[in-house]
Amino acid sequence: MSNEALNKIIGQNEKDANIVAGRVMAITFAIFTVIYILNLFNIFIIDQKVMTTAYLISAVLLLSPIIINRFIDPATKYLKYLYVVLAELYLFVITTTLTYHVVLIYAYPIAIAGLYFSRKMTKISTIMTIIVTICGQLCGYYLNWRPDHNFTTLHGLIFYSIIPRLLTLCCFAALLQLLTGRTSKLLEEEAENYDKLAMYNRGMIYDFATIVENRDENTGGHIKRTSIYVRLLAEELQKEKLFQDIITDDFINTISMVAPLHDIGKISIPDSILQKPGRLTDEEFEIMKTHSAKGGKIIRETFAHVGNENHTEMAYNVARYHHEKWNGRGYPEGLSGEDIPLSARIMAVADVFDAVSEKRCYRDAMPLEKCFSIIEEGRGRDFDPVLADAFLNIRDEITEVHKNSISEYTAAMLEAHEEKKV
Repeated sequence: MSNEALNKIIGQNEKDANIVAGRVMAITFAIFTVIYILNLFNIFIIDQKVMTTAYLISAVLLLSPIIINRFIDPATKYLKYLYVVLAELYLFVITTTLTYHVVLIYAYPIAIAGLYFSRKMTKISTIMTIIVTICGQLCGYYLNWRPDHNFTTLHGLIFYSIIPRLLTLCCFAALLQLLTGRTSKLLEEEAENYDKLAMYNRGMIYDFATIVENRDENTGGHIKRTSIYVRLLAEELQKEKLFQDIITDDFINTISMVAPLHDIGKISIPDSILQKPGRLTDEEFEIMKTHSAKGGKIIRETFAHVGNENHTEMAYNVARYHHEKWNGRGYPEGLSGEDIPLSARIMAVADVFDAVSEKRCYRDAMPLEKCFSIIEEGRGRDFDPVLADAFLNIRDEITEVHKNSISEYTAAMLEAHEEKKV
């Protein structure tokens, strides 16, 4: 099983956990504010200077996460470590300045770490909390900032405060570790089910697309090669940091998965037109052009229940709009420029290149140099100029795929599909 689905689930959970951690720590500060106000009215017996010091430091520590989440993407990888460290520092402030009897607060950082369902985070937080608990109580003892004096000797502090609290912490950490381990196992099982479903959907897409391809004997490995071309082009755009708000890893995986469906509408075209050895008449060409609109309709009616909404929408865009042109002279709607979905613009480049580079019943394959020239000449007319440039930048990779016909990537997909059938 690949780690892609698991990493996606974990990444989403970490993002959500960072948001929750920010809210929890903000609520903690709100509760601390109530305690601070009550202390002003002598409800508690904490020295006001010490309480004010603890309150101001805690304000910085506890409010930082919710502020950070507003200005930095909560999905940022290392935020979880920062928030656990802030929780540990808050614990240190509390154990140094406030009463020994605030027992629950000792488990606070471990509870924050537990939001991430990570055994590693729980272990790290447990070790840090043990160290912070010991250091905080020792600092409180020597600074004499405590409002109570239950432990007048270091011996008493160690045996009647530090050791019991460490035992409590270890029990809580062990329980959380068991819960985290169980959750991690459930996540792995969910990811495995997700991968199986994705493999099933991918296999079904290839089966369905192959039915169409088999009706047009001249297309050969068209659906396989174009799937590779769109992936290579999308990866190049990502590498060049173009369309950063659209092209993500998920976008790349999705477009390479749905690319085989771009000609699915040809299933509705008569064989007499689809397999005609000569040039199509104007009337026949008009019928052929309907395959894009019909393809979009088939996607919406047949594949809406397969996969997620994003996959279906991209499959629809690729099927319906891959014959639109940058200058607005394509079909079926005559869209132009960026009104054409990006996935369809990418598909258009891959589709045209493969079409002219392979033999058809009505003409021979063109030399590769001529094929690349067609992409270059169509820049800003037929194709998005940015995409045309990116495609020409990966000329060597495209040539290698064309030479081998089926790359290792495609072979791996086919192998996985065969395993599914077995």
